[in-house]
Amino acid sequence: MGGILFIGTGSAGERILSIAYATFKNLRSKENYFVAVNTSKKDHERVQSYFEERGIKDHPNFLFETIGEETLSGYGAGKDPKLGQSAYETDKEKLLKRLKSLHKKENFKIAITLSSLGGGCGTMVAGELSSDVRDEIGIRVVPICTIPFRREGDLLVGNAILGLRNLLDKGLNPLIFDNELMMRFSQTVGEGVDRANIIITSLVSSLVDLVEYGGFSNPPIDIIDITRLIIPQCGFFTVAYLDNLRDFKKKWKDLFEFNKSLVSQPITQTNCFIMFKARSFPHELVEDALSYLRTKYSAKEIIPTTIEDKSFSGYTIAAMVWGMSIEGIKPPLKTKRPLSEEIRKMFKI
Repeated sequence: MGGILFIGTGSAGERILSIAYATFKNLRSKENYFVAVNTSKKDHERVQSYFEERGIKDHPNFLFETIGEETLSGYGAGKDPKLGQSAYETDKEKLLKRLKSLHKKENFKIAITLSSLGGGCGTMVAGELSSDVRDEIGIRVVPICTIPFRREGDLLVGNAILGLRNLLDKGLNPLIFDNELMMRFSQTVGEGVDRANIIITSLVSSLVDLVEYGGFSNPPIDIIDITRLIIPQCGFFTVAYLDNLRDFKKKWKDLFEFNKSLVSQPITQTNCFIMFKARSFPHELVEDALSYLRTKYSAKEIIPTTIEDKSFSGYTIAAMVWGMSIEGIKPPLKTKRPLSEEIRKMFKI
């Protein structure tokens, strides 16, 4: 009782959920539930095949929900957010009834919604479903969303802006993963996507560890405390991990910055959650990390916690930082155009 409700919307949200579920066994605990909400039945079939390939025969707490089937016949919503929103509105009552039933049974501590802004299903459903889970079911919600490569053009970038505006209008200030940062990770799109998914799912796994930790964290924390830190406009997350303590002491700041999900600037001040996880975690590293957040990110409020257990391997710092500027996202959330086109536009040629 009292686990996490994870909800993925659209193809990307469902993909992230399935990778996390398959990669980290701690997520499969019966206290947690995963609900993939999609207009595409094909994506559900892909996940089923993915689980079979990895020997996951039973997944009673990974559920599939197809929305808008009457109008879309189980196909995707393309790149039309209006279709996705309409599909959600059509099946909203049925979906919320199922989620309410799950919550009554499991008494979830928190809900985390995952989506990609830019496509047809996730863009608007992210905000609509997140706000309904918060307002109608009564679960505190942390939205996590991705935004597109700037090269993907006006349609996807415009959709992402629409989705962000919808989240903010509903008082939801998401943690953002910027797909543009994938290019730092690798030379190919596939490798970049894999690396991005590792960062996102590592955060998800760390949050589950926090909920299910059997010992006393120091200082003690309840995961719902995280929601008290959420402030406008958006936030980023990062996970730094190494096996070797000597290397970790030297490299944790570089890893912290390299694995950041978003590049932006604090609006004024930030609120931060930071978790340290290891068999035993050195005091000096904890102090160093807290000082770093105060200095670099103008942190006003910080909730730190350390969980230590003989079963943990390596050294992990997982952090979430809210209060970052959407207008300050780098590169700006607008279509990247060839220089020649920009010059023609500038001089109205």
